Amino acid sequence: MSQRRAGAAIMLASCVLIGMHQSDARVPQAAPASRAEDLAAMAARPHVLFRDTTSGANFGRLTMTSLDSPNGERRWAGVTCQRLSFAGGRGLCLHLQRGVFNSYTALLLDQDLKAGASIKLEGLPSRTRASADGRVGAVTVFVVGDSYAAAFSTRTTLIDLASGDQIGELEEFSTWRDGARFRAVDFNFWGVTFARDGNLFYAALRTRGLTFLVRGDLALRKLTVVRENVECPALSPDNRLLAYKKRVGPSPDSWRLHVLDLQTNVERMVAAETRYIDDQVEWLDDRHLLYAVPRRTTTISDVWMAAIDGAEPARIFLPQAESPIVVR
Repeated sequence: MSQRRAGAAIMLASCVLIGMHQSDARVPQAAPASRAEDLAAMAARPHVLFRDTTSGANFGRLTMTSLDSPNGERRWAGVTCQRLSFAGGRGLCLHLQRGVFNSYTALLLDQDLKAGASIKLEGLPSRTRASADGRVGAVTVFVVGDSYAAAFSTRTTLIDLASGDQIGELEEFSTWRDGARFRAVDFNFWGVTFARDGNLFYAALRTRGLTFLVRGDLALRKLTVVRENVECPALSPDNRLLAYKKRVGPSPDSWRLHVLDLQTNVERMVAAETRYIDDQVEWLDDRHLLYAVPRRTTTISDVWMAAIDGAEPARIFLPQAESPIVVR
C-alpha cells in the first residue's frame, strides 16, 4: 500500500460522515426477515433495494419495495447493510458486526438476496457498486494507519462476484494523465461506476489536494484521467450521461449534483436540487437521479429524486431509506 499524505484526511468528509453517523446508531433488536416466497414475488417485478433507516427493529436492514409503488409495502431480507449494490443477479452488502471492536465484511448476495461468502474489510465501508452483468463488484473503505502522515485514507478493491476473489486494488492499476504515466504517493480512489460492458468503469481519484475523474479499463488494468473536480460518478442506464457531485465553493461540503454528456462533453448543474448532496447517486431512469439526504440530528435518511433537466422540483421518492439500487 502506497504512502498517503495528510491531504487524504480532507477527503474524509466527502464519503465517511454518513457512515460514521450510522455506525454510532443504537443497535436495534432484529425483526424476522420476510418469507422467501414474498421476497421472490416482489423481486419478479421491477423493484428498489435499499437500506432501511426506519427507527426500530428493521433499522439497517436490506429492504425491497415495488418500483411502481415505492411508498407501499416493504419486504426485508435477512441481513443488515451499511451500503449495498446489486445487478445481474448478484450483489454486495457491506456489513457491520458490532463488538468490543467493530468489524466489517462484504457479504456476497445471490439472486434471492441470501448472503454467501464473507470478505473481510480493513476499514469503515463507504461505497459499493456491481457491474450490470453481475460479474464484478467494487468496494471502497476508509482505513487508518496506512502511513504516518495521514489520519485517513481509502482503499478501493474490485471483486469477482461469483467467487469472491479479489481482482485488484485500484492503486495497483497504472494511471495516465495527458498521455504520460501519473504517479503520486497520496493516491486515493473511490466511487466506482461500471459501464454495461463490465470492462469500462469510472471512479474518483484524489491526489495533492485535487480530485479527478478517471476512466478505467479492467482488462488492461489501466486508469486515465479525463476530468477534474469530480467525485462519486454514476453512469446512466444508457451509458450516455455521467452524474456526479462537484465542488462549487470553498467549504468542505460545497458539492452540487452535475451531469456530463459523454458524447458532447457538455456539463450542466442539476437545477432541481439546490442543496449540497453527499452521496453517489443511483439513476432511476435516463432522466431522474436518486440519492440519500440525512435528516438533521437523527439516524434517518430519505431517498430523494431529482430530474436532470430541472423540469420538476426535487422530492422524496422513498422515505426513511438510503443506498437505493433500482432493479428491473
